[in-house]
Amino acid sequence: MRKTKTFFLSSLFLIGLTISFLLTPGWFSNFPSRASATMPPQTQTAEFRAFWVDAFNPGFKTPQEVTKLIADAQRANANAIVAQVRRRGDAFYTSAIEPRTLDPNVPPGFDPLQDLIDKAHAAGIEVYAWMVTLPVVSGTKLPAGHVWQQHGPNAPGINNWAMLTYGGESPGFLDPGHPDAVDYTVSVYLDLLKRYDVDGVQLDYVRYGGPTWGYNPTAIARFNQQTGRSGKPAPSDPAWMQWRRDQVTNLVRKLYVESLAIKPRVKITAATIAWGDGPKNEAGWYQTQPYKEVLQDWRAWLEEGILDMAMPMTYQREYKPSQKLAYDHWIEYAKDHQYNRQIAIGPGNYLNYIEDTLGQIRRAEQPSAKGNHVAGTVLYSYASSNVYTNVELRSGGSGDLPRQPWKYVPQSNDLFYTALSVPSQYVDAATGKTYETQPVWATAAAVPDMPWKSRPTTGAIAGNLQRCAQTCDGASLTLQSIDAAGKVRQLRADGKGWFGAIELSPGSYQLKVDGSQIQQTVNVAAGEVTKVNFASL
Repeated sequence: MRKTKTFFLSSLFLIGLTISFLLTPGWFSNFPSRASATMPPQTQTAEFRAFWVDAFNPGFKTPQEVTKLIADAQRANANAIVAQVRRRGDAFYTSAIEPRTLDPNVPPGFDPLQDLIDKAHAAGIEVYAWMVTLPVVSGTKLPAGHVWQQHGPNAPGINNWAMLTYGGESPGFLDPGHPDAVDYTVSVYLDLLKRYDVDGVQLDYVRYGGPTWGYNPTAIARFNQQTGRSGKPAPSDPAWMQWRRDQVTNLVRKLYVESLAIKPRVKITAATIAWGDGPKNEAGWYQTQPYKEVLQDWRAWLEEGILDMAMPMTYQREYKPSQKLAYDHWIEYAKDHQYNRQIAIGPGNYLNYIEDTLGQIRRAEQPSAKGNHVAGTVLYSYASSNVYTNVELRSGGSGDLPRQPWKYVPQSNDLFYTALSVPSQYVDAATGKTYETQPVWATAAAVPDMPWKSRPTTGAIAGNLQRCAQTCDGASLTLQSIDAAGKVRQLRADGKGWFGAIELSPGSYQLKVDGSQIQQTVNVAAGEVTKVNFASL
């Protein structure tokens, strides 16, 4: 329980500042495994430190906001910014595919992403273009040329890309079970990569909304064609659940491989679900909400290597014992399940008191019982850094805190940014007790290296099956190393006949379409994507 307290933050930057707050209680083959789940103990020489900066609040919409954002990141000793430049099928940047955002707070002619890149890079800060992946509708007003206008639920036949629920409702998502929706979505990311010098991109909402989602007619028809079934599968049908997981994974794989061909060093990251309790052992993953409910097998993405960094959204409230325990389970699991990729823990600081978020960051930074570290932390969010600036909590809308006459104190954001890097002091006026907090990012740190990106030793392939006798959709292929006898990998084409594979040792391979006489020799080079095309099947 928390008592009503008056607190101040004492630092080199904020001496004598006193503010009053009302507080309340509160993936795949028989190739050798890429890496085991348990990696050898690591030494922390760098640390990823970032803010998620959403596009629903102020943050980077004007030149002035961008300047302040960079200053705040420097004050906190952060080294990366994950900025939401695609909110709902709109662009806070110059796109050849999607319309410019209608957000009135973005000045005409201003390019928020470019200004952010220019100023952040000048300050030594990395920029990740955060893009909401499958949801494309928010509200009723859509910019001209918006994808929903031509491919929403009212579009005829194959032109309908909308995700539907089992009951027929349309929640405003594109369906990853529709091949055209996948290709469109990937093209949006690749267009941005061709235009901007970002350090990375982030897939957000790359998932279903729940087990009853994913009933686009084209998706159902594809599932039935591949399984020899008919009708409408039940939401809990194991084969249907796994098929839908595979569609999301196909999207991630396609983006990862095709991005390698464009900008090999750009980092592909994802904001991943970490709802509920974290898994306590290997088998526990298959009972988690990401895997079972929203059909997002992000652990498999790391294992296959088609994701450079996962940022699990560990939005648990520290003041609730069950959620605090769930947070600890998630971070312990994450530390031991990175598969030679990276994870940055994503505390929901907007749900927590300042000192509690610092505690969550500190525990995330500590090694696991097996001696493994995550790459760092990314905080949600920049605009709402703690409960004192959380509009929903202040209005009692979440139901997690009692309804209170919350006093809006924007200055608490500044207090939080400073508390990350400078010793702080919170004084309880009622008891006179002093709460001292030590910083978590007291000195500057470099962003951790990704050697598979900066010094690649393996290559990749990408190809398309063309003019199939029946269908390319779901066709299986066998990739066998000629240089290393016995090494075989099984591939499967997506809904457009596309296939891809990464982490291939340099050398020659035989690629064959299963069930046919079509085969081809493919040469793989480190750091390159070899393009393969079969003229006919």
